[in-house]
Amino acid sequence: MKKLSKSNYLKGNQCEKALFLHLNHPELKDEISEAQQALFNTGHNIGNLSQQLFPGGIDASRQDFFNFKAAVNYTSELIDQGQEVIYEAAFSANNCLCYLDILVKKNGKWYAYEVKASTSVKDYHYKDSAFQYYVITSSGLPLEDISMVYLNKQYFRQGELELDKLFAITSVVEQAKAMQAVIKQKSKALLSLMNGKTMPIVDIGPHCSDPFGCDFHGHCWKHVPEYSVFNISWLREENKFDLYQKGVLELKDIPPTYPLNANQWLQVNADLNNSIVRNQPALDAFKSTINYPIYFLDFETFQAPVPLYDNTKPYQILPFQYSLHIKRSEKAPLEHREYLGTPPKDPRPGFIQQLVKDLGNSGSIVVYNKGFEGGRLKNLAMNYPEYDDVIRNFLSRIVDLMEPFRRRDLYTPDMRGKYSIKNVLPALVPQLTYGDLDIQEGGMASLTYSSLYDDQDEQSVLKKREGLIEYCKLDTLAMVEILGVL
Repeated sequence: MKKLSKSNYLKGNQCEKALFLHLNHPELKDEISEAQQALFNTGHNIGNLSQQLFPGGIDASRQDFFNFKAAVNYTSELIDQGQEVIYEAAFSANNCLCYLDILVKKNGKWYAYEVKASTSVKDYHYKDSAFQYYVITSSGLPLEDISMVYLNKQYFRQGELELDKLFAITSVVEQAKAMQAVIKQKSKALLSLMNGKTMPIVDIGPHCSDPFGCDFHGHCWKHVPEYSVFNISWLREENKFDLYQKGVLELKDIPPTYPLNANQWLQVNADLNNSIVRNQPALDAFKSTINYPIYFLDFETFQAPVPLYDNTKPYQILPFQYSLHIKRSEKAPLEHREYLGTPPKDPRPGFIQQLVKDLGNSGSIVVYNKGFEGGRLKNLAMNYPEYDDVIRNFLSRIVDLMEPFRRRDLYTPDMRGKYSIKNVLPALVPQLTYGDLDIQEGGMASLTYSSLYDDQDEQSVLKKREGLIEYCKLDTLAMVEILGVL
């Protein structure tokens, strides 16, 4: 008989069809992206670090992590031997299985701790802990408490890491107890499903991405066209699925009386008529806000779950690179400047020092998404108050190239309802492409830079740095070309 693990319980709780496919047709899964794998690795690393909160423990997991019976037996042996701190303690009861991150005995009572790489307790964490409470207590081990251990978003590093401040601990035992009847009932239903041969009939819906993106998305959504009602900008999810339930998938089938707003109908009609929308007075007004010299600026950033430097907190967004194209006059040649940090050094001091030299005192600073670059500049001003005045000057000069596309002052069907630079560039300047680059989007740039902290291979480091420079350089060149089209 198949056993129900915690991960399978959570998967089945989100979608029973996904659980059935996971067990019976794993070949239909979407490929795990590097970003997803990085999230898995982050969780593992945070879990290992949290063990230092409760030192002196023994890891109960076996060399073969999936040899669950051996892990359960070893956990039982450790408990019988009087071991008071156990990592990855394994339990089994009622055909259900779970690993617990940390089990601690204090004053003769047992306390359970589940570690998360988040900065708060999420709604789905309660189901997670409630399932573990159900399995552990059903196995015969009474729990005095079960708690979530997570990163404290109020912690700012100063000097050496202070683990007791880095981590926050919140008891969830009352919520876990309140959910026991539901857990028991749902576990029985999922065990029946797992050991049966009939795939549940579950249509696509909001559950496909709540609380996690499903790894069978490509399989279950294959009947949905690549470009469909799900691509209509600013349309609420409930309305997208309302159209889907009415049998409307393609834009051409949307009833003319359906309550879309003006911007949404603009997208639909432009796509159906294969027409370009251009609000020339608005574009002229936008262009009039841009003055020479023009500085086309783009930042790349990364987030460290565990703060690496003083005056940083968990998951703080840190700039590590910029690209800057400069056009000093209409006929002047295009210039380029760049900065790229060198791990493990803090990239911010060198970043702001060089940026101050490169941006000058006057002229428009053109970015794509003012909120992002502006937010990073404000954070730098907080961390380095000696640059407060010059950063204020930068902020006053910023012009957001995204705005005309966000407002639909210029829209083409090739933008597919979106206004990110990755959609606007191929629509307006198709000869300029990210397709030939090793790094093709910001998330990958962030992961690549983060990997430099552990990469000891000189050639590998050089290749990654070259890839980062080429990617960021294309972002600012793209802005030059897009403005040229306008």
